[in-house]
Amino acid sequence: MKILTTLLMTAALASSALAGPIAKNPKAPVLPDPTCECFAPGAAIGFFGGAILPNDRGGSDDALGGGLLAEYFFTENIGLQGSYGIYATDSEHHAFDASLVLRAPIKSLCLAPYLLAGGGYSVNGTSEGNWHVGGGLDYRFNNCSGIFADGAYHFAEAGDYTIVRLGVKIPF
Repeated sequence: MKILTTLLMTAALASSALAGPIAKNPKAPVLPDPTCECFAPGAAIGFFGGAILPNDRGGSDDALGGGLLAEYFFTENIGLQGSYGIYATDSEHHAFDASLVLRAPIKSLCLAPYLLAGGGYSVNGTSEGNWHVGGGLDYRFNNCSGIFADGAYHFAEAGDYTIVRLGVKIPF
């Protein structure tokens, strides 16, 4: 008798496990997928702290500085950025840069890796033009303001250098 009762209980439990899914509550709210809509076309301004890292280790020291930027994106992937930075070298390095920015937003993370390339003009005792390439990351918060970190290698006649930046962006 015990064996028969045990077999019946096992069969009842096994059949309830195979009965299928529980019906969904039709009154339960349907939540939208959590995606970030902060990388739409538009303009933003930003402020940053940074460092200039010259390649000619014999003549120049690394220096800290900061600056501001303005950018406009025509699509969520393609935009232009202009920036001005000043760095505390021997004679204050002023860097004016214009860049084409290509970004690839990961909307589920509100994060956009990007590449930038362009030209610029710098003043550091002497004036000269330069070309640069670089990349970075742009992270946006719920209100679409965000933080960014990037680096760009500058090709200049008087000596190549790298500029790294960490800052905030505020869209408008």
